Amino acid sequence: MKVSRWCYLGALFIYILSFISSFSIGLYLLFGAVILLLFGLAISFKLLSKDMSLFILIGVSIVICAVSTVSWYLLVHNVDDYYIFYPFTFLV
Repeated sequence: MKVSRWCYLGALFIYILSFISSFSIGLYLLFGAVILLLFGLAISFKLLSKDMSLFILIGVSIVICAVSTVSWYLLVHNVDDYYIFYPFTFLV
Protein backbone atom coordinates (compact mmCIF):
# COMPACT_ATOMS: atom_id res chain seq x y z
CA MET A 1 0.00 0.00 0.00
CA LYS A 2 1.02 3.57 -0.51
CA VAL A 3 2.29 5.56 2.44
CA SER A 4 -0.55 8.06 2.18
CA ARG A 5 -3.12 5.28 2.59
CA TRP A 6 -1.36 4.12 5.74
CA CYS A 7 -1.57 7.68 7.06
CA TYR A 8 -5.29 7.83 6.27
CA LEU A 9 -5.94 4.45 7.91
CA GLY A 10 -3.91 5.50 10.95
CA ALA A 11 -5.87 8.74 11.19
CA LEU A 12 -9.15 6.81 11.00
CA PHE A 13 -7.99 4.36 13.67
CA ILE A 14 -6.89 7.14 16.01
CA TYR A 15 -10.17 9.00 15.34
CA ILE A 16 -12.11 5.91 16.42
CA LEU A 17 -9.90 5.54 19.51
CA SER A 18 -10.47 9.20 20.23
CA PHE A 19 -14.24 8.64 20.18
CA ILE A 20 -13.99 5.60 22.42
CA SER A 21 -11.93 7.50 24.98
CA SER A 22 -13.77 10.80 24.53
CA PHE A 23 -14.60 11.15 28.20
CA SER A 24 -10.98 11.17 29.34
CA ILE A 25 -8.22 11.77 26.76
CA GLY A 26 -10.18 11.63 23.52
CA LEU A 27 -9.67 15.21 22.48
CA TYR A 28 -5.93 14.89 23.00
CA LEU A 29 -5.84 11.75 20.85
CA LEU A 30 -7.63 13.71 18.16
CA PHE A 31 -4.36 15.60 17.59
CA GLY A 32 -2.77 12.38 16.31
CA ALA A 33 -5.61 11.92 13.85
CA VAL A 34 -5.28 15.49 12.58
CA ILE A 35 -1.52 15.28 12.13
CA LEU A 36 -1.71 11.92 10.33
CA LEU A 37 -4.45 13.25 8.08
CA LEU A 38 -2.36 16.27 7.13
CA PHE A 39 0.73 14.14 6.51
CA GLY A 40 -1.37 11.86 4.31
CA LEU A 41 -2.62 14.86 2.35
CA ALA A 42 0.92 16.21 1.98
CA ILE A 43 2.13 12.88 0.63
CA SER A 44 -0.86 12.62 -1.73
CA PHE A 45 -0.24 16.10 -3.14
CA LYS A 46 3.50 15.34 -3.49
CA LEU A 47 4.57 17.95 -0.94
CA LEU A 48 6.59 15.19 0.72
CA SER A 49 8.52 12.65 -1.31
CA LYS A 50 11.73 10.65 -1.08
CA ASP A 51 13.41 12.72 -3.78
CA MET A 52 13.45 15.96 -1.76
CA SER A 53 16.41 17.25 0.17
CA LEU A 54 16.50 16.80 3.91
CA PHE A 55 16.04 20.49 4.70
CA ILE A 56 12.91 20.76 2.57
CA LEU A 57 11.47 17.62 4.19
CA ILE A 58 12.12 19.00 7.67
CA GLY A 59 10.67 22.39 6.73
CA VAL A 60 7.49 20.93 5.28
CA SER A 61 7.13 18.63 8.29
CA ILE A 62 7.47 21.55 10.70
CA VAL A 63 4.84 23.51 8.77
CA ILE A 64 2.49 20.50 8.82
CA CYS A 65 2.97 20.08 12.58
CA ALA A 66 2.30 23.78 13.17
CA VAL A 67 -0.82 23.79 10.99
CA SER A 68 -2.13 20.64 12.66
CA THR A 69 -1.53 22.10 16.13
CA VAL A 70 -3.43 25.28 15.28
CA SER A 71 -6.28 23.42 13.58
CA TRP A 72 -6.55 20.95 16.49
CA TYR A 73 -6.63 23.80 19.01
CA LEU A 74 -9.36 25.62 17.08
CA LEU A 75 -11.31 22.40 16.61
CA VAL A 76 -11.22 21.43 20.28
CA HIS A 77 -11.96 24.88 21.70
CA ASN A 78 -14.54 26.14 19.20
CA VAL A 79 -16.45 23.09 17.97
CA ASP A 80 -18.79 21.03 20.13
CA ASP A 81 -17.97 17.35 20.68
CA TYR A 82 -21.26 16.41 19.04
CA TYR A 83 -20.02 17.80 15.73
CA ILE A 84 -16.45 16.53 16.11
CA PHE A 85 -17.73 12.97 16.46
CA TYR A 86 -20.76 13.44 14.20
CA PRO A 87 -20.36 10.17 12.23
CA PHE A 88 -20.88 8.23 15.45
CA THR A 89 -24.28 9.84 16.11
CA PHE A 90 -25.83 7.41 13.67
CA LEU A 91 -24.94 4.53 16.01
CA VAL A 92 -27.23 5.84 18.76
